[in-house]
Formats: sequence, C-alpha cells, structure tokens
Amino acid sequence: MGKVRYLTSPLYYVNDVPHVGHVYTTVIGDVLARYWKMLGHDVCYLTGTDEHGLKIERAAEARGVTPENMTDLNSKAFSEIWERMSLHFDATIRTTDPQHTRTVQEIFRRIKGNGLIYLGEYSGQYCVRDEAYVANDAKICPECGGETEFIKEESYFFKLSAFQDKLLAFYREHPDFIIPKTRMNEVVSFVMAGLKDISISRTSFSWGIPVPGDEKHIFYVWFDALFGYLSGIDFGSGNEKFNESWPATLQLMGKDILRFHGVFWPAFLMAADLEPPNQLLAHGWWTIEGRKMSKSLGNVITAERLQNTVPSDAFRYFFIREISLGADGNFSVEALINRTNNDLANDLGNLSSRILKMIENYFQGEIPATAGLERPDKELMNFSKETISLFLENFDKFQLNRALENAWELIALTNRYIVANEPWKLSKDPLAKGRLGTVLYNSAEALRILCVLLSPILCDGTRSIFRQLGEKDSPAKVPIDTLAWGGLRPGTTLHNLETVYPRLEYKKISKALKGNTSDPIHSKTKTSPEKKLPTKIGIADFSRVEMRVGKILEAARIKKSDKLLKIQVDIGKEKRQVVAGIGKTYNPEDLIGRLVAVVVNLEPATLMGVESNGMIVAAEDVNEQLSLTTFAEPVEVGSRLR
Repeated sequence: MGKVRYLTSPLYYVNDVPHVGHVYTTVIGDVLARYWKMLGHDVCYLTGTDEHGLKIERAAEARGVTPENMTDLNSKAFSEIWERMSLHFDATIRTTDPQHTRTVQEIFRRIKGNGLIYLGEYSGQYCVRDEAYVANDAKICPECGGETEFIKEESYFFKLSAFQDKLLAFYREHPDFIIPKTRMNEVVSFVMAGLKDISISRTSFSWGIPVPGDEKHIFYVWFDALFGYLSGIDFGSGNEKFNESWPATLQLMGKDILRFHGVFWPAFLMAADLEPPNQLLAHGWWTIEGRKMSKSLGNVITAERLQNTVPSDAFRYFFIREISLGADGNFSVEALINRTNNDLANDLGNLSSRILKMIENYFQGEIPATAGLERPDKELMNFSKETISLFLENFDKFQLNRALENAWELIALTNRYIVANEPWKLSKDPLAKGRLGTVLYNSAEALRILCVLLSPILCDGTRSIFRQLGEKDSPAKVPIDTLAWGGLRPGTTLHNLETVYPRLEYKKISKALKGNTSDPIHSKTKTSPEKKLPTKIGIADFSRVEMRVGKILEAARIKKSDKLLKIQVDIGKEKRQVVAGIGKTYNPEDLIGRLVAVVVNLEPATLMGVESNGMIVAAEDVNEQLSLTTFAEPVEVGSRLR
C-alpha cells in the first residue's frame, strides 16, 4: 500500500457545465481530504475531466466548434468554479493531456501482451448519451431512457469473461470494496450473472486516443477515462509519486457509473498486473424540488449559480448533513434555507455571538481563567470529550451526517449549560466573578472544539470564529486526532467580533436558484435542436414499477418543513415509512386510515433528514394542488396495482 492517502473524484464529462451533482461529489472529496490532512496524513486529492467520445464530437459539431476548442472551454469551466468554491486539489488530469495518452497506450500494450485483447467486430445497440454499449439490442437505454443507435464496426475486445471468477474472489476477500453495502451487492449480482467480453475501441469517429499500431482505431471512452486515475499521479514516468499513491485509498462516484468502476476498472487493472483501488464509494442522486434534474424540465442548478447565490459553508453543510453517503436526496430551496438559518445562523452562529459578546462585555475582551469546576462544568467537559471521539469514529466510517449530529448535540448542550448557569446574572454579583469566568471559559472552549471538528465542512465560518476567539492559526491546522479539552489560553484577546452566518432570504435565494437555466458557456454558440425522447414505454418498462394499496397508520409533520409529512403505511406484508410532500394540501390527522397507492420498489431516499422507503402517488393540477388516489370499490391492503 502506498504511503499517500490517494482520493479521487470522477473525471467529469465535459459535454456540459458543472451542476449541483458535480458539486456534491467534489464537496465530499474536499471534506474527506481536509479531514485526513488534519489527521496528519499526506493526501493527494485528484479531479479531472473526461474529454473524448462520440458525444463530445457531435456536441462540438452541433455548436460549430472543434472538439479541442469545446473541451478546452468546458474543462476551464470546471477548474474555475472549483477554485471559486475553494475546493482544493493536489492533482488534476485532462484526458487530452499527453501524459494521459502515453498512460492509456502503455496499459493497452501490457494487457495485449498478457493475451487479454483480441480483434473482432462489434454489432449492437449503443447509447451515445451514456457512452455505453446496451445489451439485448434494446432500442431504449435502460439507464437514461434515451434512444440507442445500432453500430457495426471492427473493434478490439477485452476478455472481461476471463475475470468473472477473479472478480468474485476479489469481492469475497474485500467485502468493503464498495460502500454502501447495497451497491456492493448489486455489483456482485451483476458479475455472478455472467460477464461477456467488451469492445474497447471504435472506428466510426475520430475524437479519441489512437490505438498504438492500429491508428484507425481509437479507444472506447471508458477504457480511456478510467486510466486518468493513473496518469494523474504520473504512471510510467519513473518518479515515486505513483508508487507512493497507488492503490487509491478511496474513489468517489455517483451510483450511475458504479458498474464501470466496480467491474471494468478492477478487471482492467488486474489484466495490466496492477492492484485495484482499496475502496469505492458510490453516492446517490439528487432530485431538484422532488423532480429529476433535467434540461427539459428547466430545473438544472449550475454550480456557478449555486456559488453566486449561496455561501459555500451553507451548501457544503446542506450536502453533508441532509443525507447519508449512498442515499438519494432532494435539493429544495426550503430545505437548504432551513438548514442554513436554523442550524448555522440560529444554532452555531448565535452560540458563537452569545459567548463572544459576553466575554467582551464582562472581561474586556479577554478569555477568562477558570476558578474551580462544579458538576455542570465537568458534564460539559466530559460530553465534549465524548463528542470528539464519536465525531472521529463516524467520520472514519464515512457517516458524515452522523458526525454532524454529534457536533450539534454539543452545540445544544453548550446552549443549555449557558442558560442553566445564567452568566448575565453572575455578572451583576462581584463575588461571582470567578464563577462567571469559569462558565464563559468552558463555553468558549466548547466553541473552540466545535470549530476544529467542523473545520473540514464549515471552512469559512469556523475560521472566522477561531479568529474571533483570538486564535492565530486556522482550526484546520489543529491535529484533530489529538484534540483535547483545555486548549484555549486564558488571557487571549478576542479579535473583532462579526456575524458569522447571516440568515438567508427565501424569496431572494429561490428566485436566483430557480431562474434562468441557460448554459452560460454555450449560450452564444450554435446549438442543434434536442432530440425528442420517445413518449411511449413498453409493458416491460411499466411492469418494473411495483405499486400496492397501502393504509396510512400514522402521519406527522416533519420539523422545519410545511410540505413534508412522515407517514407510516401498511402495505400488506410489512409496514413502511414514507415521506410525502402533501403537507400543504392535507392535515396529518385527516390521513389516518386512508387507503393510498404506494410505489414500493423505489430505492430509499432521505428528505430533511428522514428516510423514505417508497412514494405515495398523487395527482397535481395546474395550480400545484395535490389529490391522493382513491378507490371506488373495496380493495384489500397490499393488493398490487396493474
């Protein structure tokens, strides 16, 4: 294993501008990289752009530019927005870089030299949108729903079929190779069903890396792009960077590209006599206001608009706190503003302001000393120590939202500690000066500990609070694994006090985020009309949706939301918890005993911190009023809708 903790985001495909999905993945990586650095590790966080393929070639042609010009422009859009968002990387790679070309061609030679590549002919359906071969001659891509194209061409093939047993053995030996566990199970099931050899070259277009010795072929985009994780750390250059970094500690991706990373990627590496990465983390998808993010719906939130509208700490906190890694989530303006105003402004921001202003008023802006500890002081001290331990434990397990819950429990206890000890009353009694100093020192020390713990996520706010506490270094420079009570120095002078987290205005944020969704990079270039997707689906597609009659047993409003209800529903063989956005139309108490239609085979999703295992079906009119489905005749709970 290398000495460096090597962490990667996906190489983002540059056919379009960065959006909130890209931001989410990149923020996760940035948070983990900052945390590992605070643990004292040498960290290399890589990102990059995937710039080859038929989709890029066609998009450039439609816009009247060359593929080189388009990829240069779009790759720059990614690097610039990451810089503006203060998302920091230790290495970057573009698949158009000469170093990457050398890497891919060298890997091809190795695999071919091992007898695992042969020349043949591919004939079948291909999804240009996903740059993926589609099985069973499907005219509709099962992943994106777009039309596929028939292609027939000479192609080099990789003997993926030779790796079925090797991959299954690898998965058994490394049961945590993919997290969460549900994704690991999906990959294992896919491999157990049988693997076929895959095409790794194309001849029908030219935008790609030439196959060495047969330049009429270019590499299939996924064979090309995956090796960016190697070229980005100087594979084959003779320096030590690659040997110190590979195998990767953790690779991040959305669940839609897990098959490429969980099956093809380790097989390619094994074929080239290289080790697979240590671990893959496949996160879920975000809907926008409950709907799939889509240009056709006009609800795409670009990274640029997010950065221009919302403070970085606000969206970083929302992404990490709102859902557990691996689950799907819903990005709504209401949830974002509630998280910011309630958690950051009201809880952390007000706690900081409260403590610092009392120190300024009662001790002339100097951190007081303690004068003996009473039972409440020891409770706060011990709880802070426990919080540090739990926070680190959850971070190490990638349970980042639980780590934040640990921190917020300390915020709540510190607030209760202040209220119970009433420093405003102690300040009026000259004989209680020592006790007053103890209470405010302990409160400020808890605040210091919170700043260190939250620093990987709340970079700007914790740095500001730390500075106001009179600390000279950034909280990010404090070794988080040795964080302990008592680090605040009595006599330290506070810095200029300022508000850390101003409240966000709903109308202003909503208008800015839901406004113009035009592409700022391509708006002045030639565009082609978008293909209209098929409006009809086959009976096989419809049959995949499992709906059953459910009976509502309990219903309650979700705190901080006027729309979402937490509902317990009986679907026959089991009871489910479902989150439904019907709270503006229905009162919870009026729903008890009602029969509803429930989609029961959806993947779990988390909304406003509450897990939902299904969806209640409702109709929405032009005024956005909702109506639940009803049944005109008696029907048994659990019956399937067909």
